[in-house]
Amino acid sequence: MNRLAGLLWPFALVATAFSIGVSAVTAPTDDSALRIVSPAKSPSDPRAYRYITLPNQMRVLLVSDPNTEQAAASMQVAVGSAADPEGREGLAHFLEHMLFLGTEKYPEPDSYQQFISKSGGSHNAYTSLDHTNYFFTIRPEHLPQAIARFAEFFKAPLFSADYVARERAAVNAEYLAKIQDDGRRANAVLTQVSNPAHPSARFSVGNLDTLADRKDDSVRDALLAFYAEHYSANRMALVVLGRESLDDLQTQVVNHYGGVPNHDRAPQQNDAPLFLPDQLPREIVYQPLKQLRELRLMFPVPASGTYFREKPLTQLANMLGHEGRNSLLSALKREGLAEALWAGESDMGPYGSTFVISVSLTEKGQAQRARTRQWIFAAIELIRQQGLEAWRFEELKQLAEINFRFQDVRNPSSLVQGLASAMHRYPPHEVLRAPYLYDEFDAGLLAMYLKYLTPENALSLVSAADGQFDQRAPLYGTPYKVLTPKPFKPLPKNLLTQIKLPAPNPFIPSRLQVREVADQGQFPELMINEPALRMWFKQDEIFRLPRSVIRVQLRSPAAANGLQGRVQADLYAAMVLDELNEYSYPAFLAGLGFDIRATARGFDITVAGYNDRQGLLLTEILEALISPRLEPARFANIRAEIMRRTENGDRQPPYIQLIRQLVPTMYQPAWTAEELVEAMANTGLADVKRFSRSFVYGSQVDMFAYGNLLPAEARQLATLVGQQLVRGAPKPLPGQLKLLTPTWGGYERQVDVKHDDHALVMYHQALDDSDAARAHLMVLAQSIRAPFFNSLRTEQQLGYVVFAGQMPVADFPGLVLVVQSPSASAPQLRAAFEDFIDNMPSWLADDLPAQRAAVMAELEQKPRNLAEQASRYWDDIAAAGPGGKVDFVRRQRLLKALSDVNAVTLRTFAYQVFDPQRRLLLGTETTVKAPEPVVRINDVHAFKAQGPHYFVP
Repeated sequence: MNRLAGLLWPFALVATAFSIGVSAVTAPTDDSALRIVSPAKSPSDPRAYRYITLPNQMRVLLVSDPNTEQAAASMQVAVGSAADPEGREGLAHFLEHMLFLGTEKYPEPDSYQQFISKSGGSHNAYTSLDHTNYFFTIRPEHLPQAIARFAEFFKAPLFSADYVARERAAVNAEYLAKIQDDGRRANAVLTQVSNPAHPSARFSVGNLDTLADRKDDSVRDALLAFYAEHYSANRMALVVLGRESLDDLQTQVVNHYGGVPNHDRAPQQNDAPLFLPDQLPREIVYQPLKQLRELRLMFPVPASGTYFREKPLTQLANMLGHEGRNSLLSALKREGLAEALWAGESDMGPYGSTFVISVSLTEKGQAQRARTRQWIFAAIELIRQQGLEAWRFEELKQLAEINFRFQDVRNPSSLVQGLASAMHRYPPHEVLRAPYLYDEFDAGLLAMYLKYLTPENALSLVSAADGQFDQRAPLYGTPYKVLTPKPFKPLPKNLLTQIKLPAPNPFIPSRLQVREVADQGQFPELMINEPALRMWFKQDEIFRLPRSVIRVQLRSPAAANGLQGRVQADLYAAMVLDELNEYSYPAFLAGLGFDIRATARGFDITVAGYNDRQGLLLTEILEALISPRLEPARFANIRAEIMRRTENGDRQPPYIQLIRQLVPTMYQPAWTAEELVEAMANTGLADVKRFSRSFVYGSQVDMFAYGNLLPAEARQLATLVGQQLVRGAPKPLPGQLKLLTPTWGGYERQVDVKHDDHALVMYHQALDDSDAARAHLMVLAQSIRAPFFNSLRTEQQLGYVVFAGQMPVADFPGLVLVVQSPSASAPQLRAAFEDFIDNMPSWLADDLPAQRAAVMAELEQKPRNLAEQASRYWDDIAAAGPGGKVDFVRRQRLLKALSDVNAVTLRTFAYQVFDPQRRLLLGTETTVKAPEPVVRINDVHAFKAQGPHYFVP
């Protein structure tokens, strides 16, 4: 399991367009009319914060960061799908779509998107049960105009009749695009087995039926009524982050958002319980489309939001979801019942809460899920008996205080979204600190919540591919059945000693001093340069936190030995990760993570986090990598799990399946999912054991250490790596990494997908990988992104998934056009793509200065945290290849190339790149008919065997 997570989604409107709300007004700017609070913040957070409440009762959090490379804003409205009127399911979601399609002040439907795109930003929104969130990022100099445009969403949207009809089709396309998503299919079953009076028991996405015009009831009228009823300033929380001072941000926000009408709407609430008394206990078995084996126990509990200072459910989740030695998961693995386990709260805001325990089952566990439940309730009983101890709370408090003190600077988009949500949950002074607060241990509160975690209060949701199902969830067609569980029998007492609650965490960092920076150059230094081991080092002088990142790349002749070598390396990495899981889980909780990943040439190893005990963890990782246990029972389950995940790729949305075929179609060595699964099925434990004895011989190692380390410490780590991973003189790797470079004919490959939607991916590769080609392709991708979306999505309504952008393969520059459609066939999509390309010369480069500036601004962005900086340095090292000279100024060269892009060169480049003879089409059906010149790809490997190729370092 990856333990790095967390350490390191011109057109004139008709004259009769109708607007609602009020016109923009100038709000009072007298600070005495505002309620102002300064939230408590982390000592390492360089940003300044101000929480204000406007006279219209809108809550606003201002964030000033003079050094930010991106400005951002998020508006969270405390109304979501729970407020959908009866018979108008999906209306809140539909309204979210419509707000982007024109306001009274900015009526063009693509005006907002075009502005955000050419200003170097991005935007999106989502609708939840209890809230709707709108957000954007933008280059800082454009924030004032973005704030003004964004404000109009909440004052005077148009809801133009023309686009109501069109966007309804987009919502329906979104519903159809995800109709085979097993998460939504499982949720559709839950809506059928929960209390009909509870908001979560309703369809929330919307489709052509729920959003249809009816006699004396147009959906546009319903939108107007919903907006007028629910979009009130007192239900809104706005976060704005920019370079301006807090005073300047405040002036802008007051002027533009003070005029948002306040209808003084009461908070949304619903007292209906999630389940009725006769609905629990129940076992619900449903049939997934993917190969899923999951047991999900759901316990309705009182919402814990008011207990954010005590965090009772977090404490319970920590004990039940722990993955260390003698944990619940360990016991389930020993019996061969499970591969993974997760526990935590599912918070529905004002509509209640559930505590969820989710277990990824093995085939044996699927058949013996009653046994799995026995183990779960045994662990819960153990907590009742031994878990109500103050020291456990104090340990969580200590870790939270360290993490709050040494916070990384979060990226602007996630920061503003998270804070807008927090403003609805926490008091103003604690809006930044609340997730880290552990103020008071309350054993009685824990005991109260434990009373809800009983077999009698549980709904069991089970996924099973086989079986008899007598019911079917409407809209998603999920087969399911409802069972009454047999009386619960506790686990035999003689087995109870096999599980224990977590011991004190030995990895909690105690040495948190930030070292003095020694004299050093601008870029990492090649500190060790030997035939089999190279090591670069750089001490961090920017972020000044007690963390570091260690990267190791092992190139192994055994791992590079074709399909068998790749499969053996995948299995080997998974076995080592599994073995290390129990040992490393406490380190993960203490902010120290790692990962081992098999590649086409060997292994990539990463260790990141607090540097206090990194050497200890790295030592354990290397020992496990060299001498793993490789137990037969675990091997069988791990191989089955990898094969299951690989095979589930053919249940991804069609456009993702097509994109995933780009690499195996063009790159060597790379194989299809079917080839990987077949090879894995034919690989036994004996094969992996042979691999374990040979993979280090003749290997080459590149290493990079960056952060709060001294040069001597970096050398010690390199010595440790060399002693374990270097055996004998380095040997050349078999084969050559190479990428097909189409220069003639054009190609097409049909990919069969198990989905009713059609999809098409059109890939165009640059002529070469020069800085000039990369620069022109970046500007071209930036220039066509918004027009492509507006044309094929907003105007033509070809589908919900529509995008264009860069997509390098093996770092060779390329560009894709992508659409997934419920109605248009692949040939029709191809015609739409070509029509877009044919019309491009009439407008391409019209906004060149703005588009080029947007690309340059993104490239000039400084890393926000230590992990991002480490990744940039490592990318430069990896790009050089074995023995190559590292180029740490690639970005600077690319910026120079970008400054040379002009209208003539961009149009010439676009003409060359979009030449049909340089095209690769991946479609759910064939798009080309004779006598069009095209090479149909039937045999991928035979296709790749022909040249020419670009040889990858």
